[in-house]
Amino acid sequence: MKILIIEDELEIRETLRDLLELNGHTVLVAIDGPMGVNLAAEQPDLILCDIGMPGMNGYQVITAIKALPAGQDIPFVFLTAWADREHQRQGMTLGADDYITKPFTQSDILDAIAARMQRLRPLRERILALLADRRVVAQANWANELLPPFNGIMGGLEMIEEAADYIKPAELKDLLKIIRTNAHQQFALSRKLALHYELERRKTPPCPEAGRCAASESIMAGAARAAHKEQRIADLTLHCDAASLRLDEGYLISAVAELVGNAFRFSALGQPVTVTGRCHEARYLITVVDAGVGMTEAQCAAIGPFIQFARSDRDQQGLGLGLAIARSVAEIAGGHLHLQPGPAGCGLQVTLDLPCA
Repeated sequence: MKILIIEDELEIRETLRDLLELNGHTVLVAIDGPMGVNLAAEQPDLILCDIGMPGMNGYQVITAIKALPAGQDIPFVFLTAWADREHQRQGMTLGADDYITKPFTQSDILDAIAARMQRLRPLRERILALLADRRVVAQANWANELLPPFNGIMGGLEMIEEAADYIKPAELKDLLKIIRTNAHQQFALSRKLALHYELERRKTPPCPEAGRCAASESIMAGAARAAHKEQRIADLTLHCDAASLRLDEGYLISAVAELVGNAFRFSALGQPVTVTGRCHEARYLITVVDAGVGMTEAQCAAIGPFIQFARSDRDQQGLGLGLAIARSVAEIAGGHLHLQPGPAGCGLQVTLDLPCA
């Protein structure tokens, strides 16, 4: 951490500097209040400030620093010989995070710093995670996925316009088929994006009350949708116990369709995809198993929106939202998504672990 010390007494100032530097911290030192306010512009991670300083006391220092755009969120700890409640209350009112009374020990200082670091860490982790998510979204293959369908639609329409006076019915049907295919692809991608962001909103309180659905019917509908789309009906095996789940039917159908669709896309024609749903100790486990290429442990741990694996090795379409959607559906239902190698280490086994209603 970068720590700013504002202390007018030389002996205390140097003792604090030595202690903090020995413990791996970067130290800024101010011998009075005005110097401390100036150094606060360097955005230290923590400020240790004496109260009883001549000229500009600690209360005036914290007021000046909190007025700075860069100083509002800097943790501030007072060092003082004034231990009465009135002075502590005044400091806390001005925005102080902690109070250390003189004389203090090394452990008093280090414990206070450790406490502040512990409070700062979750915030920093959230910020870093948010930045990482934004980088992933920015690096997604938006142009590769969004533009080709539009190009197919616009290109087909332009050809019809140019040849409207002499185009043959068979040629017109071919062009309309191209337009329809690309429009369906664009519509499916748009629906998936809308579903992803809808699920993300559902995770943010206040969360709307979830509906209820029949597990077996929803699983069969989602699996059948994926099998028809991938033309793999003969490769699908289904067995589901009856149960009621506290989850909107459409969400469960979409989650199962994404998992089964992935299983088909990453396995060869003729390789089986098995979908089971069973009750186990007030939980309902939906398992999708394929015999395809599988995923590494690192890939299983890295699933998220707009993340795709081995795109250069396989012809993948989409933005990598399938597993992220399934995981979000599990989370809003109070469940989990688990990925592991399939039986005998072949293929992939994905499990949606959901609470029964």
